[in-house]
Amino acid sequence: MPKSMMQIQIINGIWIIKANHRLKNTNNFKMKKVITCLLTVLLFSNSYSQDNNQKEIIDDFITSTLQKIKEIPSLSISVQKDGKPFFMKSYGYSNVEAKTKATPETSYYIASMTKSFVGLLAAKLDADGIIDLDEPIVDYKPIKDFKDRSLFEGVTIRDLLSHTSGIENAYLTAKFASIGEYDYEHMYKLLEVKTEARSNKKYRYDNFGYNVFDLILKDEFGLSWKDLLKKEIFKPLKMKHTSANISEARKKHWNLAIPYASINDEELPREVSTQKNDDTFQAAGGMISSIQDMEKYLLLYLHEGALDNKILFKKEIIQTSIKPNVKTNGRKYLFKSEGYGLGWHTGLFDDKVVNYHGGSYDGFRSYMSFLPKEKMGVVTLTNENHLGDNVSDLVTSFIYDLMLGNINSASEYSDKVNEVVERAAELQAGYRKGQERMAKRSWTLMHDFDNYIGIYRNKHLGDLIITTDGKGNIKAKLGISEAIASPSSNDESIRVEFKNLRGENILFISNSKGTMAAVNQGDVFLKEGFE
Repeated sequence: MPKSMMQIQIINGIWIIKANHRLKNTNNFKMKKVITCLLTVLLFSNSYSQDNNQKEIIDDFITSTLQKIKEIPSLSISVQKDGKPFFMKSYGYSNVEAKTKATPETSYYIASMTKSFVGLLAAKLDADGIIDLDEPIVDYKPIKDFKDRSLFEGVTIRDLLSHTSGIENAYLTAKFASIGEYDYEHMYKLLEVKTEARSNKKYRYDNFGYNVFDLILKDEFGLSWKDLLKKEIFKPLKMKHTSANISEARKKHWNLAIPYASINDEELPREVSTQKNDDTFQAAGGMISSIQDMEKYLLLYLHEGALDNKILFKKEIIQTSIKPNVKTNGRKYLFKSEGYGLGWHTGLFDDKVVNYHGGSYDGFRSYMSFLPKEKMGVVTLTNENHLGDNVSDLVTSFIYDLMLGNINSASEYSDKVNEVVERAAELQAGYRKGQERMAKRSWTLMHDFDNYIGIYRNKHLGDLIITTDGKGNIKAKLGISEAIASPSSNDESIRVEFKNLRGENILFISNSKGTMAAVNQGDVFLKEGFE
């Protein structure tokens, strides 16, 4: 082809073709076919070049951010664009001490992101005719066997999973989430005798509804939510490193992310003391998953029930799980919440509709979101929670802004990165001040530590165990929650952190002869021998 007939220029990575008058007027069919093919190739090349550029920008941004915020031991991320896998990578260490690198197969505890899986399961069971989302729960065991069902009248499974039941039970949620050591018969009784009414049925986020759904599945149908998730979701999606039992991961020697907290004297990741077990893997927050598996889950939603061109869930089931059942009008963090469905928030990213859910517990922070109309999504998993949320939100926001064309480079986010760096410094400074203040406290106990050693029992919550370790420390344990005590500012009390950086007091009831009871969070535990 004569050079004079066509000019090809590359400007800012974009291929531009200019045809002269002679070429434009040709009737040569073969020539037109060649030009059409060339244009197709060049358009694909432009898109490919742009995608590669965005991937490099994302990778460089995350790498640079983690170098500035060293409190994050690891971060795994998956990005979907145009309804397809776009970017996946793991950074840092799943186990800092062992120098085990995080990989796309590393399993992280995802906490409350579990709710979306249980919500999808409920929508599937409803579509299959096994349950009815809108049937009053007084028609299901164990509630229908209660002597007094008045508190539960008018409440449906949809209400439970949308956080609009109007009832609550702090004992039940504590046993499931942070104590463990229970059997289901005890939990049925606890639901009956310790449930209380709230002032209204307005939206209030908690774990309670999902725990009650678990009890209904178990008592009415003899079903386990854990087994159902495996059968209905994990296996069909081929989620190979996802489980509702931590013991499965340990037995199979999966690469498990260790939970860390980094607000401390060293300002570096330190393994947390309270860690989950199978009993505290509960329906409101009881799964581990890898970024590889979570990518499949988000793609399922981006394609409204299909994965790898295979329909796994009816479109109506996906829509039922996402569709808001209540308006929330929440505060804007990363997204502005406007509604809540079955384990999914609906909100806005700028003016774009977004569906999302997060999860957080000592040592972990997880977040997933997708823009349904734009066919893009992001999942992040980290094994640090105090700054893990800040970093996850920052990375997610940056990626959406980049892919939506709101920004073109990482330099446009420098101020936001600096805000997170400053936030980390503020948290560390606040910790140091708190430690200095507590270091001035003296023990207020009237007896030697040995006097307090023993088992303190509460019939609803279980055993509070007080011990000493031979190193001059007094320790407290309540189910999976345990802590080394420090002096309290209150009389005859000790301060413990069953959850990292969240101090609470244990008050002892004593006289000159000894200790008879302990009080924690307003609940009385009688010392063994004084019951």
